Amino acid sequence: MKSRRRNYEGCISVILHLVLILCPSVVMGQMHRYNPNFAISHRNFCDTIPIEVEDDQLYINVTMNGKSYRFNLDTGSSQGMVFTGSRIDSLKELGNIISRDANNQTDTVRVVQIPKFTLGSLSIDGYVASLLPSSAVRQKFDAIIGFDLFNRGICGKIDTENKWLILSDQKRIFKKEEENGYGIKYKLKWFVPYLYVSPFTLHTDEVLFDTGFNQLYTMNKDGFDKFENDPSFNVLHSSVKHQIEGRAHGQMSIGVFGAEDKDEVVFLHLDQLKWGKLSFTNVKAITTQGASKIGAPLLQYGALIINPFKKKLTLLPYNNQCNDTINVDNKQFSVAFIPVGKQTKVGLIWEKSEPYLAGMRQGDIVLRIDNRIINSFSDFIRFRFVKGEEHRFYLRDKNGLEKTVVCKIKE
Repeated sequence: MKSRRRNYEGCISVILHLVLILCPSVVMGQMHRYNPNFAISHRNFCDTIPIEVEDDQLYINVTMNGKSYRFNLDTGSSQGMVFTGSRIDSLKELGNIISRDANNQTDTVRVVQIPKFTLGSLSIDGYVASLLPSSAVRQKFDAIIGFDLFNRGICGKIDTENKWLILSDQKRIFKKEEENGYGIKYKLKWFVPYLYVSPFTLHTDEVLFDTGFNQLYTMNKDGFDKFENDPSFNVLHSSVKHQIEGRAHGQMSIGVFGAEDKDEVVFLHLDQLKWGKLSFTNVKAITTQGASKIGAPLLQYGALIINPFKKKLTLLPYNNQCNDTINVDNKQFSVAFIPVGKQTKVGLIWEKSEPYLAGMRQGDIVLRIDNRIINSFSDFIRFRFVKGEEHRFYLRDKNGLEKTVVCKIKE
């Protein structure tokens, strides 16, 4: 039996929408299998739980053994996740799994049971999590709670405008709201939700809805290639061609066990991205080696209802008079940094981005930022970039020559 889990490294947004791309992984259980049958203290309940929203990520405070902990809500993970070195103790060993990450590298991962914890007014007992190696990125949470929260038979409404999460085991609790929203059916694939959106006319794309991902939309490169090589593309060629902003080769995705191989990345500026009858217009996106994804930025535009009984996701736009259209106008991806041994390297850079125009190139090694020496990827991640200010990058290029690039952090 297969289950899907996330190789979570965290994400940064510093130089001109600089991001570290995160990819989920597929794992196959050896000694422990997917099981969402954890115990919940109440029946016939409806509970409103405060959430924190930071860099588009969703955080919930829980109580465990009299202590407070912070959980990240990640719909791209089938079950919970805990990292070694976490503050959570008394983890119960359940066995091992063989984990294959997004870059096709494998390793053995332990599976544990998290001690009983309180989420809002609910007590949850027997919750299962993968125990993964500590990441180079500083974690802003103690554990991840995955889509098994909803697969357990709990409906949810995520509202980032009011900063709350409503949970209920009542099947019809959100019926009236769902009727007035924009709903799409999903299917479970590796126990996480996949649905269909349309980035181009006459083309649909299967995407993972993943609140652990920090971009609105990314498209699988193989899927894009098939569309581009399809005979019907010739009919649409002119209308699609202008939506391609550029292409580059590089690396941007980092799994638990290493960075992805080099591949072509296509930079897209979509006229519209169709979510059922709702159109997101003016959407910047890129292609990736992993699955196509709709990420957490979706929640900037409306509250989302998750109905596991109907297997349906319904978006309720915060502006009730959106007229079936929401203008996104997001920033295009600019540059990705990846770890290479103990060094930090520019893995991918867009030729129209300001860092590129300032002189940064793929393959550059980061030696220093301002007055701080960067000896490791952890040093790079921990550097405190300041929005609105310029930072000076001291780099060494592929030929061993050193240079300085100055970039301003966008507000």
